[in-house]
Amino acid sequence: MSEAKILVTDDEEDIREVVADRLSHWGYDVIEAVDGVDCLEKLETFDADLLVLDLRMPRMDGLTVLRTLRDRGSTIPVLILSASSEANIAEDTVMQGAAAYMLKPFDPENLKETVAQLLAGESK
Repeated sequence: MSEAKILVTDDEEDIREVVADRLSHWGYDVIEAVDGVDCLEKLETFDADLLVLDLRMPRMDGLTVLRTLRDRGSTIPVLILSASSEANIAEDTVMQGAAAYMLKPFDPENLKETVAQLLAGESK
């Protein structure tokens, strides 16, 4: 089996690079996007197995990206990373089709476990 492909989308460069570096270190093929518009453009040519997506970004937020993907019939698993701990936001993202929601700052081991579960087809 080939390595899984993951698209990491976050407008905060430091966060995006930390997530991408961790995932690469764990053997995943990772590319990065700087916002929702960039994410959707990259998905046209990068056949991602998983999307790690920030919620609050310029040009297009994560929830809009998620809705756009689901409206297009995409079933790609989406892990939302957000600094917002409001329960209704986590609930809303899952209702919109996210497979999992994780708070920033995140625990690397939790990220590793969640990514593995989502790639195995398990919701978190």
